[in-house]
This record gives sequence, C-alpha cells and structure tokens, in this order.
Amino acid sequence: MEHVQVLIAGGGIGGLSAAIWCQRLGLSCLLVEKADRLGGQLLHIHNELWDFPPRVYSQGSELLDELLHHPAIHRLDPRLEEAVVAIDPHERIITTTKTSYRADYLIIATGVSPNHIPALDGCPCVLPTSFSTTAQAARVTGQEIAVVGGGDRALESAVNLSKYASHVHLLVRKNQLRARSQWKSRAEALPNLSIWWETEIAAYEARSGKIALMLQAGRPDSPSEITVDWILPRIGVHGNSDAFPMLGTFGDSYLQTDGFQRAGSPWIYALGDVCNGAPYASLSLAVGQAMKAVKHISLQIQQP
Repeated sequence: MEHVQVLIAGGGIGGLSAAIWCQRLGLSCLLVEKADRLGGQLLHIHNELWDFPPRVYSQGSELLDELLHHPAIHRLDPRLEEAVVAIDPHERIITTTKTSYRADYLIIATGVSPNHIPALDGCPCVLPTSFSTTAQAARVTGQEIAVVGGGDRALESAVNLSKYASHVHLLVRKNQLRARSQWKSRAEALPNLSIWWETEIAAYEARSGKIALMLQAGRPDSPSEITVDWILPRIGVHGNSDAFPMLGTFGDSYLQTDGFQRAGSPWIYALGDVCNGAPYASLSLAVGQAMKAVKHISLQIQQP
C-alpha cells in the first residue's frame, strides 16, 4: 500500500493551493481528482471575476490557466479520474476508485455539486448546471424557458435569458426570494418574465417537441401547468461529503471544521466550498483556508 504524507482530495483552486503550500513548507503530497482535468468550479465560471485580486479575470478558465502555470503545479503530477470513496479514520487508510493509500494527513477539497429535482429525472430538455446564461444564452433565442430557484444565481440566469427567450418562467418554491434586492427589482421590471410563487415541479410530459411541466402551486393565481422548451434548475448546491459519513456536517452536507480546518479528526482537514456553505462560497476563502490547513499540518509535524 502506497504511503503519502499529505493526500489532497480535489483539484479545484482549494486543492491546488494546498498543494502549492505543501511544497512551500517542505511537505510531500499527492493530489487525486475525480474529473479528467484539474480546475473544479473554475471550469464552470463563465462570468467575469473581479473580486479575486490582483486583477480581473474574464472567466474562471483564465484564472485556471494562470494557476496551472505555477511551478509547484507543474511538479505536482496529479492522479486524475480518481475519487475518494471511503476512509478508515483509525488506520488512516484512504480508499479511492483505483487503489488505497495510507496517509499521515488528508485534506478534503472536494467542493460541491448542484442539487437536482427528482421530478425531472430523465427529462431531455433540462439544461446542464454548467450552462452559461452569458456565453450560451443565444442558444435559447425565441424559446420559452423555465428557471427554477429563488437565489442570486436563479435571478441572474432569468434576467440574462430574458434578453433572448420569448418568455421566462421563474419557479420559486417559497413565498419570497433569497436573491439580493437588486436582482429582484431587475427581474420584476422585465415584461417577458413571470414569477410563480410557492411553486414546485411535480412531473413533466413531452408534447410536440416541448415539455409540459405539471406544477404544485400554493397560490390560486399560479398555473397548474406550463409548456416550455427548456428547464434550467438553479436550486443550490450541496457539499461533496458522501465518502466521509463519519465526519460531522451541517446544512446541505457541508463538513464541519474547527479554526484550523480540522474536520473532526486530528489528521483530517477540509477546505473550500465543501465546508463553507453556500453563503460563504469564495475562491479567496478557499485559498486562505488551504494555507491555514497546510500550515497547521506543518506545525503538528514539527512538534516533538
């Protein structure tokens, strides 16, 4: 069984930053990533990044390109298409989809995955969560769209799509929006956007190239059915923590950590979106947590 000093699970900006800090502090590390390429959420950010200093990036891939040119990443030799599936917290054995490792320390940077709507399972007209309503919105020109969700991303998507779609239906499960007021005011001013409150999708049916959505509505003025060309779910995310059932979680499967990023065990750390929760999801925060976690590991190793 291969022994590693620090095993990093996840190749997004948090995991890559942890790898850089391992090299900076003289620790050996191995990074595994379940996808076939590095980048994590950066691969799905198609809007401008103006809050990650020192400069503004046109989209996530531009920042990722710079990150991948870092000398420490060039020396990293990550193992792609390999995901952690289980850990033995007592023996410090980490099992992946390909093999098992014995690790001194584990850093979990597995990120988040979008929530899904069971009623839409198998529906051919659901746009992928990676669909960019800035770069790809023209694809829906002249068509009718249902956006599901009530947060910032749902409202932003609805507003962006309204520039191209014939009509946008915004389906909101609650009786109010979670989005910031600026998005609400912009959405409510659009003539081709309807907001249906207290509404959920119960089922769907294909009809003549379109999709009829059967709705469960809590208000008498809401329709029981709408017909659209595409559905875009924007109902939030959950932490990718299924492989770690022995660790404490909060909210939508986010890992609980202490002030040093330890996740309920002296040898297991977590950082980035998998432990921050949606309100605090941030590239900058993930990078800072990577430094803190690796620095704490280094200090533990130095202790006699």
